[in-house]
Amino acid sequence: MMANHDKPKPGERPAPQDVAPPAMALDLPPGALCAENQAYFDKCVAKLGFVPNVLVAYAHDDAKLSAFAAFYNDLMLAPSGLSKLEREMIAVAVSSVNRCY
Repeated sequence: MMANHDKPKPGERPAPQDVAPPAMALDLPPGALCAENQAYFDKCVAKLGFVPNVLVAYAHDDAKLSAFAAFYNDLMLAPSGLSKLEREMIAVAVSSVNRCY
């Protein structure tokens, strides 16, 4: 049996966890968010029921969070031959290969 902190090998199911792992290795307190980023977090909670870890990991620095959000929006929403759904499917496949659960 694998320990809770071990990543599963391809094809294995992740070990159940009593407590969600931290979003990042460094224990940084969240910083003050600008109104736009706070509204982004509020929208995540309203639509998803939580704020994704990738956003929580940037919450210690409002400028970095804004830069990440702009990068994500450019990647996922800019004109392209791919639909948003196709882009999301690529992101999920890449995350799976990289074991980002």
